[in-house]
Amino acid sequence: MLIPIIFFDISQLFSGAIMAILGYVCTQYPDTKLGIILLPFLTFSAGTAIKVIVGLDTAGVLLGWKIFDHAAHLGGAACGIGWAYWGNERLWQKRDPILQYWHEFRGSIK
Repeated sequence: MLIPIIFFDISQLFSGAIMAILGYVCTQYPDTKLGIILLPFLTFSAGTAIKVIVGLDTAGVLLGWKIFDHAAHLGGAACGIGWAYWGNERLWQKRDPILQYWHEFRGSIK
């Protein structure tokens, strides 16, 4: 019996996580001005930045570009944008019953 093993590069994990943070921040604060370090004269809004990055990564997935892991970027951006729109309100604000259940299940620490 063959067991499929999926290998991935740790940089894919990190780039997806950074994109999740970028997606969240750009969604929460779309009017924030961003820039590129070596091009200080070039500024743009955070809302525009996330749209362009998602567009380029979508094109990279569809066209098969191999320079970056575009799927990891899209997954991270989707998680960050999803958390900004849905997660904070529906998950984080309603975590108390889960925490109470966990503390009752675990018992008191002596």
